[in-house]
Amino acid sequence: MKPFVLTAAALALLAAPVVASAQDVVATAPIEAPATATPTNAAGLSPAAVVQWLATQPGLTPAAVEQDGDNSYVRVGDGPLTWILFFQSCGNGVCADLQFSVGFATRAVTPEVVNGWNRDRRFLKAFYEAPATPGEAASAVVQYDLFLRPGEGPEQLGDHLAVWRGLAPEFARLVTRPAAATPPA
Repeated sequence: MKPFVLTAAALALLAAPVVASAQDVVATAPIEAPATATPTNAAGLSPAAVVQWLATQPGLTPAAVEQDGDNSYVRVGDGPLTWILFFQSCGNGVCADLQFSVGFATRAVTPEVVNGWNRDRRFLKAFYEAPATPGEAASAVVQYDLFLRPGEGPEQLGDHLAVWRGLAPEFARLVTRPAAATPPA
């Protein structure tokens, strides 16, 4: 993917300060909700509903929901990858947002590889963690966050799952390729 490049004129517009005078500001009445507005369903899905939906998706094998303190997550087998789906902002049995995540510890993981991923790709963010002990492999984690819409079922995850399943294997190939040979000194 070729990076997007801004022209000098576009950069100048972005850097220009925004100045408003009192004449530029238009007073408006505050917008009020209509008196007949109906309450919306709370945003979110139960972890059980998400796992049940994942089990219907071709090629996926979700495990049971696990707990780590107050945090819930599920491990999902997806061909050669196993990734984790974290349930976030949970209350009253539903979670308002989710985070897809997978990590790797290999010799191919470098700050340059992770920075290159973040520079050249959208949607999945990656971060680098140096090895705890010299000589060990570094780690890289790639994640994808999403908010759930109120009143909609797990089917709303379809497009997000497609993005994740399209890009996570690409990241895996990038950080698990054989490391370049070090030239002799």
